[in-house]
Amino acid sequence: MDARRLKFLGMVGSRLRNTLYLLARGKFRNAYCYLWSAIVTRDSGIALFDPLWRRFPALTPYPEAIEIEPTTRCHLRCVICEHTFWKEPVRDLSYAQFRQIVDQFPRLKWLGLTGIGSSFLNPDYMKMLEYAKSKGMYVEFYDTFTLVDDKIAERIIDLNIDRIWLSIEATTKETYEKIRVGANFEKVIANIKTFFEIKKRKKALLPEVWFHFIINKYNYPEMLAYVDFVAELMKDVPQAASLIFYTGLMDFKETKDLRVDNVSEELKNKIEEAAHKKGIFVNWNENISRKQCPSMCTKWSEPFILSSGHIQPCCVLNEANDREFQKNNAFMNLLEGDFRNFWRSKEFKSFLSTLKSNRFPQVCKNCKVYSTIGGKK
Repeated sequence: MDARRLKFLGMVGSRLRNTLYLLARGKFRNAYCYLWSAIVTRDSGIALFDPLWRRFPALTPYPEAIEIEPTTRCHLRCVICEHTFWKEPVRDLSYAQFRQIVDQFPRLKWLGLTGIGSSFLNPDYMKMLEYAKSKGMYVEFYDTFTLVDDKIAERIIDLNIDRIWLSIEATTKETYEKIRVGANFEKVIANIKTFFEIKKRKKALLPEVWFHFIINKYNYPEMLAYVDFVAELMKDVPQAASLIFYTGLMDFKETKDLRVDNVSEELKNKIEEAAHKKGIFVNWNENISRKQCPSMCTKWSEPFILSSGHIQPCCVLNEANDREFQKNNAFMNLLEGDFRNFWRSKEFKSFLSTLKSNRFPQVCKNCKVYSTIGGKK
């Protein structure tokens, strides 16, 4: 098992507490999906069966965890994001199209609802969240909280959204607004505090709030201070546990000069020590240093669907500023056909065979996690 996933075993108490919280509210299907996600998924859990899927990919069950991009509309011009450099028109996924996609996965238990865009700009986004939760699915999303006012906050708390990843990767106004161009640091902090106040008033353990820190040359000096920043924000919040996920920048031509490749073990140790004292968990993304080869990949078992309906192996292929390539090389378009047919196809078997031979299939050209050079098998 991936050593990074073993860290989640330290959160077993909070996993059980949240499961009991859902059971006490009669959310039996949601409680089951929550526990399943903690055990099976790699985004929210320990990915228990990954070693088996890695060795025998043909045994992997039809996807029970997927990610869907609700929109490519965004009001920000973040210097670390491909959207800032796009030329293509923005696109909202409609509620009907969302249903058409989701209904192709009848055993769906985990759903990530974030893409390259600001989800709450899609007028159907809340309906998508409501539909997923009506089915008892585990639902999580990433958000900057630039648009999460008190009305939205109350609704997503009442829906028992399972997890929100807060994308705020700076401790100061100057650094934050240099990265997330168009956002206002004070407004974002106010929105976060309002969200936590509502959560506290309702005595709600969910949504869990975890923090996403994309390392780049602007915020690198604030990585250690970020632990205290998160601890202060989370003070008195009714939540079993929180986590900081430090991740390397998914760089491309226009952002290569922003990537940091020298996160030292000494700094990592200081961060983990500080976080431990504050009762916060820390994890590090694989893409900070690419040490594994393609045959180790199982991310394709949790595919990512673009707002255009194109389905690709995973979310790692985003943030390459190569959108047309993604669409042209996707597995298929779910708005034009049924993925169940592709899952049994020769094309998919060929995809898996290529990975197992330590080569990248064409669609994986822009992978930022695995490497065919110097990878550990």
